[in-house]
Amino acid sequence: MIKKGKIEKKKTQKEILAENAEDVIEMIRQAKSYEDIQAKYCVHAKYLSEFITDSEYSVRAREAQKLSAESYAIKAEKALLEIDSLDTNAKVTRQRELASHYRWYASKKNPSSFGDSTTLRGDNESPLSSVNVILNK
Repeated sequence: MIKKGKIEKKKTQKEILAENAEDVIEMIRQAKSYEDIQAKYCVHAKYLSEFITDSEYSVRAREAQKLSAESYAIKAEKALLEIDSLDTNAKVTRQRELASHYRWYASKKNPSSFGDSTTLRGDNESPLSSVNVILNK
């Protein structure tokens, strides 16, 4: 590009994301689709993925992803609340499927809050105990 007698270097997709980092992170937090973000900034999925996982903004971007999980949980609740007693079976099934999808998506965005618990935990009444076994050959 030529600008007032100077040749301006075309910006790379990484540079575009870095320059707009605050807006990109906010879009992630608002649970905007990656396709929407890619379209707005004309970047490829690869560079958006790298921005989220490997850039200097990755910690904030991943935190925004976790916060976006709440939006999907709210969408799930709204989908279920929109079911009316006069709705057809097809609409009820559709709303339940949407709610299930939103809950699933929330669990992927923030497994610690919305995912299935897979960690063994003890409590005061039945604490976990470890057993050390020594095997002799």
